[in-house]
Amino acid sequence: MGAATSAVAGIKPAVLATSSGPVRVACAMSVPRLGWQDHMFCWARGLIPYGIAPIRLEGAFWGQCLERVLSDLIEADTDESQPPLWILTLDYDTIFEADAVPRLLTYAVASEFDCVAALQMKRRTDEPLFTMKGEEGETIKQVNRDHFVFHNVIPVNTAHFGFTLLRASALKKLPHPWFLGVPNGDGRWGEGRIDDDIHFWLAAQKAEM
Repeated sequence: MGAATSAVAGIKPAVLATSSGPVRVACAMSVPRLGWQDHMFCWARGLIPYGIAPIRLEGAFWGQCLERVLSDLIEADTDESQPPLWILTLDYDTIFEADAVPRLLTYAVASEFDCVAALQMKRRTDEPLFTMKGEEGETIKQVNRDHFVFHNVIPVNTAHFGFTLLRASALKKLPHPWFLGVPNGDGRWGEGRIDDDIHFWLAAQKAEM
């Protein structure tokens, strides 16, 4: 009788220099059986020069696959003498510039945040893939452009996993499940539902990540 090998077996995170000292960077992906050619050439150009090898798990259930890869990575991170570990998540259709990794990493390690996502737009709309809440809990629908010009990292309530850095030490404190779809009050998957990724961000807020 055999057992499946961990997705991270034999793959070591890259060690990169930052202004805050060396850090390790791994890359986690949940992917379908077929993918985008643009992404395949993009990740090679944007990750290989930094020694980062994407670790993927293929399956129909996006949240389950990503959580399994992330879990494997943090469970293998047991040597406290090593530099801090950050995990970069990509979607199978993510497109990014060749220097995007060091730029996002610079912002992440210099901030107090455990999760730092690149600015990314929604498909088929002109809205960004993040939400912000006001002091009274209301959703902020418009932000002055200067706010983004003068702040490299801004606090948000939800984001995405298309190009996002997660601090491994913070993930270790987050209770499972990390990704869980929840229907609305009528038991349906329309307005009012909570998607897998949004469940993560809500759980991360409760855990004060």
